Amino acid sequence: MKIKTILKDRFHYPFPDLINPFASDLQMVTDHQWIDSELKDLIPVSTRDKYKRTKTGYMSARWWPKTKSFERLRPLGRFMLWSMYNDDMYELASLDEVKNAQNMSIAILKGQITADEALIPLGYQLQSIRDGFLNFIPQSSVNRFADTLNEYFDGLQMEVLYKQNKVFPSVGNLLNIRVRILMICAFIETIEIQNEVTLPDHIYSHPIIKRMYDLTTRIIGYFNDVQSLLKDEESGDVYFNIVKVLQHHYGLSKEDALEETIRLHDKDLEEFKELQSILPDFGEWNNAVADLIEGMGFFMKGWQSVSLLETERYGMGGFPQMEELPKA
Repeated sequence: MKIKTILKDRFHYPFPDLINPFASDLQMVTDHQWIDSELKDLIPVSTRDKYKRTKTGYMSARWWPKTKSFERLRPLGRFMLWSMYNDDMYELASLDEVKNAQNMSIAILKGQITADEALIPLGYQLQSIRDGFLNFIPQSSVNRFADTLNEYFDGLQMEVLYKQNKVFPSVGNLLNIRVRILMICAFIETIEIQNEVTLPDHIYSHPIIKRMYDLTTRIIGYFNDVQSLLKDEESGDVYFNIVKVLQHHYGLSKEDALEETIRLHDKDLEEFKELQSILPDFGEWNNAVADLIEGMGFFMKGWQSVSLLETERYGMGGFPQMEELPKA
């Protein structure tokens, strides 16, 4: 089964395939200033190489391709690296460890405590993310970002319970939880750093816009589960992979479960495109809303492109093992 061929030939995104011209510069900063320097005491040398080969600098360049300055792209790249490392660190943590990380992380982002007070491994990275974001967006936007990240940690707690008990969620529960644990909604909140426009709260909370947040996450989630299928099977960490959930609950072969995953993906993508074509009239904000939705499209197409062209995260030996990560 050639997963890369499936990812290339069966997943189609009608969105621009762009990359920011600062891609290589951001990757250099990621490798040398952040992984080799700031995070050197947390990441063993062997694991550092895996995070470098993940290519989060290039991921960031594909997710925020229209960011006009390196200064704006830099905190976004830091968030991308944090998201990967944080997710790895807490994927198999205890419920208490996740709850503590949640409380401390959100408090740092909202300026309620300092990284010194938080005493979590990635506290200083969160402090730097907050400081970087505040150079370009107001505190209210950072708070909205933090609230969405709080939902990620809520989802992570649910995931921990299922995995600890070695129970497959239902397909419906999986999709609802995955909307949180993939963190994509928090990433969408950062699009305003690229677009240099902060929309009114009533637009961010509009039912159609929120539905498009969720659809973006679900669409990327289907792709990600196919992408990580062989890795998940090898590690035994299969309880939150949609292909394995479909196999478990419906007795499908792997091939049929893959086909059903692609069908679900395409159905959600069609809904996303339909909503994009019938957006409400937001008056003076229409162009800015269109740019926000365009940014969601960059995420979907960008994830496919970086997966096929740059990152080695999902290949053999490209993913850090739990023993290589510090205690949460």
